[in-house]
Amino acid sequence: MRAPHTKLLVAMVAFLIGAIGLGAEHSPVRGRALLIGCTKYDHLEPSLHLQGPANDVALMRDLLCQRFGFSSEQVVSLSESTGQSELRPTRANIEREFQRLGREAIAGEQIVIFLAGHGSQQPDLNPSSDDPEPDGLDELFLPADVKVWDGGIGQVPNAIIDDELHAWLTAIERRRAAVTVIVDSCHSGTMTRGIEERVRKIPPGILVPIEGLANARQQAELVRGQNVRGQADRDNLRGSRTGEAMLDSPSVVAIYAAQSSEVTVERLLPVDGEDRKPHGLLTYTLSQILSRSSRPMTCRELVQQIQTQYVGSGRSTPTPMIEGKDRDREVFGVAVWPERSRIVLTKTARGAAINAGILHGVSQNSVLAVFPVGSDAQSKPAGHVRVQIARTIDADVVPCDVNGRPATANLPDSGRCELVYTDVGTLHLRVAITAEANSDSKWIERLKAVLQPKSPATQRPSLVRLVDSTAEADWLVRVGTRDVYLLPAEAGRSDEQDVRKSSLTSFGPLPLDPSTIEWLPSALERIARAANLKRLAANESLQGEPGDAIHIDLQIERGDTKQALASERLSFRDGERMTIRFKNPCRFPVDLTLLHIDRDCGITAVFPQQGEINRLEPGNSIPIATRVVAESRGLEHLVAIAVKSEREVIDFTCLTQPSLNAVKTRGQDNDSSLRSPLGELLKQAVFADGQTRGMKRTVVKANSVQLWSWEIQPKDNSRNVPSVP
Repeated sequence: MRAPHTKLLVAMVAFLIGAIGLGAEHSPVRGRALLIGCTKYDHLEPSLHLQGPANDVALMRDLLCQRFGFSSEQVVSLSESTGQSELRPTRANIEREFQRLGREAIAGEQIVIFLAGHGSQQPDLNPSSDDPEPDGLDELFLPADVKVWDGGIGQVPNAIIDDELHAWLTAIERRRAAVTVIVDSCHSGTMTRGIEERVRKIPPGILVPIEGLANARQQAELVRGQNVRGQADRDNLRGSRTGEAMLDSPSVVAIYAAQSSEVTVERLLPVDGEDRKPHGLLTYTLSQILSRSSRPMTCRELVQQIQTQYVGSGRSTPTPMIEGKDRDREVFGVAVWPERSRIVLTKTARGAAINAGILHGVSQNSVLAVFPVGSDAQSKPAGHVRVQIARTIDADVVPCDVNGRPATANLPDSGRCELVYTDVGTLHLRVAITAEANSDSKWIERLKAVLQPKSPATQRPSLVRLVDSTAEADWLVRVGTRDVYLLPAEAGRSDEQDVRKSSLTSFGPLPLDPSTIEWLPSALERIARAANLKRLAANESLQGEPGDAIHIDLQIERGDTKQALASERLSFRDGERMTIRFKNPCRFPVDLTLLHIDRDCGITAVFPQQGEINRLEPGNSIPIATRVVAESRGLEHLVAIAVKSEREVIDFTCLTQPSLNAVKTRGQDNDSSLRSPLGELLKQAVFADGQTRGMKRTVVKANSVQLWSWEIQPKDNSRNVPSVP
């Protein structure tokens, strides 16, 4: 079906941030929140129920109360997990709470409204109005008691229509409150089903007859054709009154979870957590970023970070977007950002634990310093602990020795903790083999033999790890009767038509023969190298900030303009000119390496190239102009690595590799630039033979690794079929 134009509900998520001040500078946020998570649907098939929204509500509640100072008494949760009928996310209960906020909100108050669940569409109830829907369809959020289409009244009973949401929000805005709305639902694209990931959208034909949707679209086309050419279409592209009225305000920003042609999903998160649960991808990522950030963040920066996190975890979709005149406003408008470290050590029956986990950037084997209760910033640590088991929001720890100092068994209960060493873990590309019903089992066994040798001790370390479940996989090897595909796991959960239309990288079909089987391990190794480089660049612990000893000031420009493009995901046409401009804002020289990762997993040195010196003095800048060339649509990336200059010039061009369409080679992994803490980490990620899996915080501040992504719009949308050496 044709995707609707961007609207508040079509886009799945919007931040609507008012211009009212938030009280005294050091006061906690005065605010209320309405959190709605719809998991079970009384009148829909069990196969259409969700699991993540109730978990999302709990995650958002924790974020607002623990990070932003909301009072728990002022946060209302409508969720199945409450076990109370008056707090179920039904149509009546949702409307009641919206109306209460419209009566009780006060000027200067932060109002946060969060909706997670299914989205859908129905024919526009009033297509002849002055504000017709551009596609003839109203966007819907589905409460727990939603019913299927009622032809008698011409609508989906108990659904919340975008125009209704607009009216409810307007009543709250009139109270001069600052409103933030987050909608983690989906109503564009096609429905996919899987054990590990599902789309938050009811597919066409289940709620509303397909004929009714088609007739509504045809009627909308006729209405648009009768309007004055140009003006009506420009107005309609802004969406319904909901999005249009809000975005006209100079104090409003809308951040969208996905483009209107994309879907948003829920899946088991965190991926490596022992207590992983279904969460909306948007909700979890947003909570993760805001929980880990050590400084105030603008909405524009938040969008960039969400996209970076998606790319770092191996996803190409969905694409977060941002609109509004005030997109550089601070998220939630908090005047003073809370202190970074609120991690506290607690004695437990199991030993000791901390109140931070994977969501906060605390990984297994990471090390924290423990300070006495009430100590100041100049105090010495009472000892150190190592993370033994990391869960979503907490972790078990054990005392450990650091730099020759023996472990301290009697650590202070409720002592403040600070992260001093971050372990990024073993960076493997997890690969699962899937097969069609009529495929030959002998090829499956041959694939397993080459991807997972029986005597791994005799093999050099591999970046590829074979897994049994597609839920754990990053990439899939899909075996057919005569051919084989190599594709990312998210593409493997979509149907063949979706993969062809999307920007997802996939390789195939390749002939199912011995040469292909022998080629696949080296191909997967190259995919792993590119993926690991992106993962490291997306890791918050390696991204320099203005307060650190070193950070990267990087801008990407289009054409001949010197104006920096917005930091959300960029889009370039094939043949368009791109300029990458780097400035050294530090007070000391910096050695810079820029690596381009193309959609075929090739890694190319953009800077320095042969004969160039990559040391930049303080305040100096360098523009690097290039022309975008692509044969097929896809997402490409730029990794910028900056290190504080020492006596020897350092560059990481040794990490380059050809794309999968070129002959397999390996970079010069014995390069002297890799003989450093950051170099060892990159060496382990790209060549599987480095000596470290993490870095000390003091070392991190002398390095900065940053990831930028952009999409290529090609002249044609050909499939990617590499040649097999």
